[in-house]
Amino acid sequence: MMILEKGSRGSTVQAVQEILNFLHFEGRKSASADYDSLETDGIFGADTEEAVLSFQADSGLYEDGRIGPVTLAALQQAFETRQRELSSPLSLGGQANYSIEMGPADLFGSGTEKGYPRLRLRSDVMSAYNQVYKEVHRQGGLMTSSGGIRDLYATVNKNRSATSFHYSGRALDLFIWSGMQDPATDAYVAQRVGERRYNVYARCWQDKAEKGALPPQQTITDVVTNKSRVKGVSVTGHFLDLTALFAKNGFKPIRARAAFEKGGDYLGAEWWHFQWEVGLVPGVSTFGAELQKIYSKSALVNSPPWAYRDYVWQQDWF
Repeated sequence: MMILEKGSRGSTVQAVQEILNFLHFEGRKSASADYDSLETDGIFGADTEEAVLSFQADSGLYEDGRIGPVTLAALQQAFETRQRELSSPLSLGGQANYSIEMGPADLFGSGTEKGYPRLRLRSDVMSAYNQVYKEVHRQGGLMTSSGGIRDLYATVNKNRSATSFHYSGRALDLFIWSGMQDPATDAYVAQRVGERRYNVYARCWQDKAEKGALPPQQTITDVVTNKSRVKGVSVTGHFLDLTALFAKNGFKPIRARAAFEKGGDYLGAEWWHFQWEVGLVPGVSTFGAELQKIYSKSALVNSPPWAYRDYVWQQDWF
């Protein structure tokens, strides 16, 4: 195949740009860069080159900013994997205990990439999520999404744990660019409550709230952003304590990656991640047992996560 590089033009370049957008690589190699969708104009310019570099770095490929056979194959594989994550994996379930269900989510943002309008979770987790979704909507907020269940063959890297709750359908991510960007307009603000820990508040709008349900105006202190990750500001508005609402329904947040507050990749922020820990017994529950609740053993045996099947909750699995 021909090599696509800076200066290349045409429908193939446009297709690559669309895939990069779909995978959330929109030209933000710098960890402090503002979110902006990659323009799908078929012109391989500086932004496209930066997005390719981001994808190559995230995938452990040689970083030259060009699309050759290896990078193109990796892009296609990542695209197919993400599509499977957004469609039902029930065909892999066999005699598993739980089904995978699809639930609603809200788009957010002015760019072409606004998150996903749906997500998939394990059936009992979806029931809990729906309670959160309904209450957030009642009070005039949004529930955005960057996905739920993760494909068994999704790439593992520094920002993707090999034992993530996403594999078992127990975790969801809010749209990663719907918070920590502009506290004055974002759907969510992240209050720093400790080292690498955040409390997430959902902004609520009067025209979206049910009558009498809009939260009172309040000031949230220590709100941090991608550009200012430790020193926060105060933001006033109508906010719902989303972290508390998630907790009420069995979901817990996780800490940011160790490098994030030291200038590392924005994908390590993790403010968007909530996982359902109901039913897990410390020292007893295993990662493999959770996987087998939605997948047949035959579907698991050759998958990368199955190598960690004996990891025990709160011992070597967190």
